Amino acid sequence: MTDITIRSAATSDELDAFFLLAAQTFAPDSYPPVAASRWRQRVEGTPGYVPGQVRCALVGTTLIGGYILYERMMRLGSVVVPTGCFASLVVHPDWRGHGIATALMHDVTMRAHERHLGLILLDGIAGFYSRFGYVDVFDTTRHTVSRASLAAWSRSPYQVRPATLDDAPVLLELYERHYAGYSGSFVRSLAWQRHDLAWRLADHPPLLACDETGQVRGYLLLPLYAPRHHAVEAAADDWNAALALLQYHASAVADATDIDWSLPPDSPTFYALADRLNLTSRTYRHPDEGWMALPAHLPTLFAALAPLFEERWRVVGGEAFRLQIGDAALMLAVGQGSGAPERLTVVLTPQGFVQLLFGFRPAHWIAHQPGVSIPAAILPTLDALFPTGHAWIAGSDAF
Repeated sequence: MTDITIRSAATSDELDAFFLLAAQTFAPDSYPPVAASRWRQRVEGTPGYVPGQVRCALVGTTLIGGYILYERMMRLGSVVVPTGCFASLVVHPDWRGHGIATALMHDVTMRAHERHLGLILLDGIAGFYSRFGYVDVFDTTRHTVSRASLAAWSRSPYQVRPATLDDAPVLLELYERHYAGYSGSFVRSLAWQRHDLAWRLADHPPLLACDETGQVRGYLLLPLYAPRHHAVEAAADDWNAALALLQYHASAVADATDIDWSLPPDSPTFYALADRLNLTSRTYRHPDEGWMALPAHLPTLFAALAPLFEERWRVVGGEAFRLQIGDAALMLAVGQGSGAPERLTVVLTPQGFVQLLFGFRPAHWIAHQPGVSIPAAILPTLDALFPTGHAWIAGSDAF
């Protein structure tokens, strides 16, 4: 394996080769050369794109695999963390089974450290990423509305229309209002929203619910491919907006008996539906699959999190302590006087730490996992510092 080199794509030809391989692998039903060209344009045109985010495995000058590590700012509570969004891991069929994917996975960790990224986040296939230390951090909840339940309601007074590029500011405002309060949401600029919207317009423009004055009060993103009754994302400021979008969605999938929306279970849009419609809500739990994460560059992560811990500790109080992740020498002081030598030390595994950050598991559950050491006096403070159920990753944030 010594003749294999892993590095950032250095030429346009290498980028073309990567996106063609990725298109052949992930979009085999499309015409790969066209899909690859559009994919490359979208990635390189994204505001905040840094040359070098496409990493390649090469034998000589021949590309045999690669991945993309986007760099975005992700919210965790009231702070933001530089995050590597890992996507599109691909290996040429002739080279599968030779350890190329494993080598690329180790390269991801190295690259995240080089770039001072506090976390790595991915949406992964089952049974692969856990061997590299990644752990589940988010389960999606979907809510199903029957067509019969929806038919009992008269037509909403709101109108639904496709979005245009001029609607980027209002879409950004709606996203911020409905999703920015969740850990796992991303910081978006208006330029980023325009770019994302421009690429959606050609095939599946967002749908906007407008009130009697023309003001946009909600939006709906439908998938490009089947099953079309599963919405990618929705947000509604009030019931009439939600009803208008549901009725539009039902008309667009006339053969479906149910409409399925993915919504945070404590969101205003969910409450608008749950107060008026019969819903069936399901949380899909697939161990070692889907949204997973891993701490990366600890100095960056600790620096980003320190204000959050200070803010929460002022509210909850309790014992001060020092936080250590695995056997790392760097520690984070939490609470007044926590830097004193006699202060207690909490030792967490990287996996336990990231699950606490996302509110995926409570501290009292993490405390019983292998490799974790939490003094009993600190456990109530940890449970208060790391509340559960505050994470959501919106469909439009997928990468």
